[in-house]
Amino acid sequence: MLRFYYGVMGSSKTAQLLMQRYNLQQLGLRVALVKPAVDTRIGEGIVYSRVGLQAQAELVLESGHSAREQLLWLAARNASSGFEHVFIDEAQFLTPEQVQELADMSDRLEIYCYGLKTDFQGNFFPGSAALLRLAEEIREVPGGLCWCGAKATMNTRIDRDGRVIKTGEQLLIDNQQDIRYIGLCYRHWRQGISHA
Repeated sequence: MLRFYYGVMGSSKTAQLLMQRYNLQQLGLRVALVKPAVDTRIGEGIVYSRVGLQAQAELVLESGHSAREQLLWLAARNASSGFEHVFIDEAQFLTPEQVQELADMSDRLEIYCYGLKTDFQGNFFPGSAALLRLAEEIREVPGGLCWCGAKATMNTRIDRDGRVIKTGEQLLIDNQQDIRYIGLCYRHWRQGISHA
C-alpha cells in the first residue's frame, strides 16, 4: 500500500517517520529508509528531525533515478534480509515518475511517504501532487501551529529577519541562516506576519 502523510513545517513529520520505522524494526520487520538527494540540510544520507532524532538512509534517491530500479538494487544488495516496508522522508521532492513507480510497487511493499503538501507560495510540489493522486491512504500529520496558536496550514519561507518571502524558486533548502521555513495559519501567511 502507498501512503502519504503530509503536514506543515514544524508538525514533526520526520520524527513520526523515524519512530514508526523504529517500532516496525523492534517487531523484527525489515525496513528500508529512503530520502531524496536534494535534501541536503544535515548531510547526504542522513534523515534528520528538528527534535534531534536521526538515522542513516539506506538509499539516497536522485531526481533522475528510477525509484523501482534503486529499490530492486537495494533489495538485491541486502538479499539476506531484504525489506517489506519502505519509509521515504521529504517525499514532496520525489518526481511524479518516481511516485508512479512506487504506486506500481505498492502491491508488494508497504510504502510510507512523509512530506509537505504545498510550497511557500501555496502551490503543490510535483511529488506531492502525484502522491495525492496515487496514494491509497492520505493523512494529515497534525500538530503544526502558527505563532498565534491557530492551526498552521501554510508553509512559509522567511529570511533571517523574520520577513515572509513569497517569491522565488520553489526549491530552496532551509539552511537555518539566510532562510528558514515555518508554519503559519492562512490569515498570517496572507498578511505576511511571521511573529507577534
